[in-house]
Amino acid sequence: MPERVAASKRKRTDGPALPPISDRISFLMHRIEAKLELLCNPYFRRYDVALHNSRMLVLLAEAGTARVGDLVNRMVLPQSTISHQLRELEKRNLIRRTPGVTDSRSVIVALTAKGRRVAQRCNALSAEVYQSMVEGLSAAQLAQLRAQLRGMFERLEILSAAKAAKAGAGAMQPGAGRGQRR
Repeated sequence: MPERVAASKRKRTDGPALPPISDRISFLMHRIEAKLELLCNPYFRRYDVALHNSRMLVLLAEAGTARVGDLVNRMVLPQSTISHQLRELEKRNLIRRTPGVTDSRSVIVALTAKGRRVAQRCNALSAEVYQSMVEGLSAAQLAQLRAQLRGMFERLEILSAAKAAKAGAGAMQPGAGRGQRR
């Protein structure tokens, strides 16, 4: 009887049953991210960056410039984490930060010449990794995968906002991540 009670508590009536951890989307995404770090970080070390830094450099290469707040939103990391990473990238002469023209409270981030060269190399590895990840997928399958991943992200944003509202003031905000408060 206790087994039946435990099993009934695990069942969800509003969606699919919870699969073993090895089949959960979040765990599969964790494994992909861990594999990417194992694959990419040794390559990036020669440029004194890591995978998360390389993503920020490539974002900046594509955008030209970005406000720190935009990087926080795009990278979905706490402000303090982004600020720390930017300080490190600035020390390595990969980026420069300047006060905003219209709002001196905002900070604009841009790549230096060295940062553009490193971003190009990071993007070259990213292209190779991307091709490996999407090999065998049709354009329609790839579009569907992107749409599903974006939908999952949006649903997590909604869940995060609902949890924050339920917890009240000082609760974790969407994009705050890693238990930090905004």
